[in-house]
Amino acid sequence: MYKLLLVTDREEVRDVFLRITEWKNMHFHPITILSDVTQAIEYLETNPVDAVGYSVCFSDVAPLHQYLVERRPSLPIFQTHQHDETLRTELERVRSFLDRMHMDYSDEDYDEEAVLQYLRDELVHQLLAGEVKSAEELKSRLKLVRAEIVFTAPCFVFDFDMPQGEVYLSDRWRYGRERLANALRTNFFGRFIEGIYYGVAVLTPRHIRLIAFQRCSAQDADTEKVLQQVLQRVRTVVNDIKQYLDLDLDLQEYKVLPNIYSLTEDQTI
Repeated sequence: MYKLLLVTDREEVRDVFLRITEWKNMHFHPITILSDVTQAIEYLETNPVDAVGYSVCFSDVAPLHQYLVERRPSLPIFQTHQHDETLRTELERVRSFLDRMHMDYSDEDYDEEAVLQYLRDELVHQLLAGEVKSAEELKSRLKLVRAEIVFTAPCFVFDFDMPQGEVYLSDRWRYGRERLANALRTNFFGRFIEGIYYGVAVLTPRHIRLIAFQRCSAQDADTEKVLQQVLQRVRTVVNDIKQYLDLDLDLQEYKVLPNIYSLTEDQTI
């Protein structure tokens, strides 16, 4: 049974959560609702909470936001809603996410941040593969994995061809596409480099897709300047991959998208 905390001073948000009665059937304890930010921080300090959501209009929410960033960077954040149907969809998504996060890791040391990073990488792969259908779903899942990116800033998508990809994967690499993606992500592109987050997916033996977007700390950066920075890194990394893995990546095209939601079919928030 998962424990949720809702922090809100908005009556319409509180009421829609209070209309949920079957918490146990959804594998949640009855939700705890607080309206005061200071009280919420104290509650988080002294009580186990599996996920938190907040929507505060009449007081300063900055202390709670800062607390979550600095003290609880791995605590999932769920979206608040004002309509019954969208809230139920959100709760189903939260339950599924928490199930993934708290799988049985009894045979190994449980590292919450490592699990969260795996789920971030999984989400990026699904996004690049076109498997995240709506902006609403994407926004919810980005918050749950605590993605440190600017959701509304331009992002950059690169498509590469691997001319010898099928032969390389079958005869030389032999670890599969997922392991190759992890190697490219971890050992070459990196994740957070100079204010830019890089995500990579090996979609087919011939097709690699890369995405780059700005971290929250760099949200005021000039788009053209960021693009040139990303292009320079892409050129450097492609050369490194050729040198160390003997793998050719041919850049087919790159696109500057208005925001990360542009990769979904339904971009309505």
